[in-house]
Amino acid sequence: MDLLNTLSGAMTTDILIIFAVFVGLVFFSIWYGKSSSVSLLISIYLGILTFLSFPYLEEVIFLKSSESQVTLSQIGVFVVGVAVIYFIIRNIIFTEYSYGIITKYLQVILLSGASTALLFAFAYHTIPLTTLYDFNTSIDNLFSSQYFFYWLVAPILVLFVTTRE
Repeated sequence: MDLLNTLSGAMTTDILIIFAVFVGLVFFSIWYGKSSSVSLLISIYLGILTFLSFPYLEEVIFLKSSESQVTLSQIGVFVVGVAVIYFIIRNIIFTEYSYGIITKYLQVILLSGASTALLFAFAYHTIPLTTLYDFNTSIDNLFSSQYFFYWLVAPILVLFVTTRE
C-alpha cells in the first residue's frame, strides 16, 4: 500500500522519465533478445561494483566546470564500464525467450523493470541526480535507503524467475 501511495503522489514528469528508461529497455530486450537483456542486467550489477570501487574516478571525469557536468561525466564513466562488461558477458550467456508470446513479453517486462529499478536505485545512492533533475519527494522516498536492499535483491529474483527453463 505504501508503494501505491508513493507512486500516486509522484509528479507526471518523474513517472515519464522512469517510464522512458523502462520503454527503452523493453525495446532493447525485444530487439536484441533475452541473452542481451540478462547480460545487461548482470552487467549493471558488475558495473555498480566497479564504479563504486574504481580508484581513478576523479582522474577520468572529463567535464569538471559545473556540478551537472561532473554528474554527466560520472554517468558516462558508468555507462562505459557497463558497456565493456556487457560485451564480455554477452559472449558467455546464451538463453532465449520461450515460445509462448505471453511468456516472452512477461519476461521482457520483468527484465526491463528490474533493470530500470536497479539503475534508478544505484543512481539515487551514488550519482547526484539532483544536479540534472530533482525528482519529487515520493520518487525520492521510493528509491530511498530504506528500500535500497530490496531494489538490489528484486532483480536477482527476476533473473531467477526468467531464466528457469
